[in-house]
Amino acid sequence: MATAQSRVTDMTRGDPVRLLLNFSAPLFLSNLLQQFYNLADTALAGHILGDAALAEIGATAALYGLIMNFAFGMNNGLALTVSRLFGAGDEKGVRRATAWMLALAGATAAVLTVVFVGVRRPLLVLLQVPESSIDGALAYLTLILLGIPLTMAYNMEAALLRAIGNSLTPLYFLLFSTVLNIGLDIAFMGPLQLFHRHTAQRHAAGVTGAAAGQQRRNAVLCGWYIIRNYPALHFTRNAFANGKKFAANMFWAGLSMGLMSAIYNIGSVVLQSSINALGSTYIAAQVAARRFAELFFIPGGALGIAVATYSSQNLGAGHRSRIMKGVTTALGIYFVWWVFVMLFVFFLSDPAVRSITGTNDEVIISNAVLYLKISAPVIPPMAVLVIVRNMLQGIQHTIEPLLASGLELIGKVIFGVWIVPAVGYTAVCFCEPVTWVICFVFILGALYRCRGELKDKE
Repeated sequence: MATAQSRVTDMTRGDPVRLLLNFSAPLFLSNLLQQFYNLADTALAGHILGDAALAEIGATAALYGLIMNFAFGMNNGLALTVSRLFGAGDEKGVRRATAWMLALAGATAAVLTVVFVGVRRPLLVLLQVPESSIDGALAYLTLILLGIPLTMAYNMEAALLRAIGNSLTPLYFLLFSTVLNIGLDIAFMGPLQLFHRHTAQRHAAGVTGAAAGQQRRNAVLCGWYIIRNYPALHFTRNAFANGKKFAANMFWAGLSMGLMSAIYNIGSVVLQSSINALGSTYIAAQVAARRFAELFFIPGGALGIAVATYSSQNLGAGHRSRIMKGVTTALGIYFVWWVFVMLFVFFLSDPAVRSITGTNDEVIISNAVLYLKISAPVIPPMAVLVIVRNMLQGIQHTIEPLLASGLELIGKVIFGVWIVPAVGYTAVCFCEPVTWVICFVFILGALYRCRGELKDKE
């Protein structure tokens, strides 16, 4: 049986293909489990509660994604300092970075919770959530927001483990959580909704039950695991001494990666607002389409984190020439996945959408399928964007990834404010593919400009 310490991976030596596959596979499976949970969540809501409940969940999806992706990105950015010091063999520095990561992540979680809980209802109004969906959407969002501290804690712990090369253990915790969450969803959306007499109350109770199935409990389990098995990640109060500059640099690295995700998701919030204005039918179509689209984008998240960790460790070790090998390896892996995505979208997307949503509304089904058929062929430039952007973060280039995310934001705002209201849901389908291509060109330019930094110093 493998020990905890044997799962620590030094990515500064060895075959990049093997290293990235071994590191990203658990991340891929973790994200796959999360997306299967989301699909199960959608299927249960659609089959048990109906199209209205799908609209309640979908109306807040972009806002939820904004908060969670910022937290996820912030933790991954903070963990890059741990990766770099681990690659350099600086054990004292790793302990120091761990201490500050805990403090900075905790402060971020507190701020996010207080701010978003305070403005949650005005945000739903700003998002143009239909009146028929607002009560259920508010109940769903409130429960999610109150769980931010524990979600942030688990993401931080998982990022710490990944920083030293252990991407497998978080998978085990997520597997346990996913099975339990689906059971909770069935209970909350099924038998427990019978205690509510009115349809709107029943939908609200069911949607709140879906939110209750999140992975909060993992924070305690993962924290206990780290304390017991990883002395290198333990620290004392002395780790905070004379650390203002160190903490500031670490915070900006974390904030840069968090903003990279958040800026992208702010655009998604604006776009979601325009979708909400189209009505419940199109909200339901969007949530169905996005559940599958997010499944297709899984390698981007897994390989992006893998490449960021790989690049950061090799930068710390001075092995700069290995970094581009990691990038090309990751792109090759994503291409293989894309081939299977295309086969699925063009041969199986229609029956898949029908089975997940449980709806007979042809407008919902046809628009969800249209979204998938337009976005799937443009995944390759998005893959380059995601992987190169994470590599740049790993080698401490924080501005270019932020600018690329800013371009995505501008594109989504233009579509959400002007094009979608004029054209309709078809414009929603073209929004991301158009922005991906624009950002793809920009990120290739950024890669060309830093090409000299990807060679070993003589």
